[in-house]
Amino acid sequence: MGAAGSIRRERIKFLLAAFAPVIALFIIIRIIPVTWVLLLSLTNYSIRKPNIRFIGLDNYLRLVDDPQFVLAFRNTMEFLVISVPVVIVLGLLFAVLMNRRLKLEGLYQTLFFLPFILSTVPTSIIWRWIYAPGRFGLANYILEILGLGRVGWLTNPDIALLAIIAMYIWKNLGYYVVVFLVGLKSIPSEFREAAEIDGASAWQATWHVDLPLLRPVILFGAVIATIEAMTVFSMIYVMSQGTDASAGVDIAVLTMRIYQEGFVYFDMGYASAISAVLFVAALVVVLIQFRIVGME
Repeated sequence: MGAAGSIRRERIKFLLAAFAPVIALFIIIRIIPVTWVLLLSLTNYSIRKPNIRFIGLDNYLRLVDDPQFVLAFRNTMEFLVISVPVVIVLGLLFAVLMNRRLKLEGLYQTLFFLPFILSTVPTSIIWRWIYAPGRFGLANYILEILGLGRVGWLTNPDIALLAIIAMYIWKNLGYYVVVFLVGLKSIPSEFREAAEIDGASAWQATWHVDLPLLRPVILFGAVIATIEAMTVFSMIYVMSQGTDASAGVDIAVLTMRIYQEGFVYFDMGYASAISAVLFVAALVVVLIQFRIVGME
């Protein structure tokens, strides 16, 4: 019994020594910053006013009466609700099609993945030119050739956010296609063969065999897509900076409000409160996804 206890203690010491650097790094880059933001959200901290005073939940109560925050929260949720299902469904669809042993499969994977590896800022500038008003924008030029009217892609408040969502989907879809394709190829072929022997069609085998076995990969993709959608910033900032007062457009999301409050108005306490709300909202959505996929 003493020898077994000694061996167990040695194992614990080894595991602690092995994982201590990882745990310390996680605490430094994750736990401490999150804790600091939560603490700042309870203060009136401002770069212009170095005196920090504890104000409790005043910043959070201020959020409720802030129409800009409410609009940014709504825009963030709209971005999330539209973009995540689309990239997941289309990613699965294209992955299933490419899993049928197509010729030039590597070329298709490259073409899908290429937009994802492009830098966001240059890509946003290119898409800003595509969406440019008048006939100088590629999208409006094509519409004119087709005999359709011009569209204010970034100046029409009804479609401005949708236009940026379309760009986001185009840029990130390839990542999910490749992730789901790798997941499909990791499924043993014996499962599909058994289903086909029982009379299942290719699509039935995909629906009843591949997709259930792919649930962990689908959940991974959904979580990553959720985090990206809720923290999108560069695209909106480069293409419209979130607002166009002359056109009555305001497509600012929560990350834009955090940037404006923290680095334009220097109200770090209020910016931290918005960050905390964003963190909690993302956490709730991810937990719901775990529940729906059944991986809790």
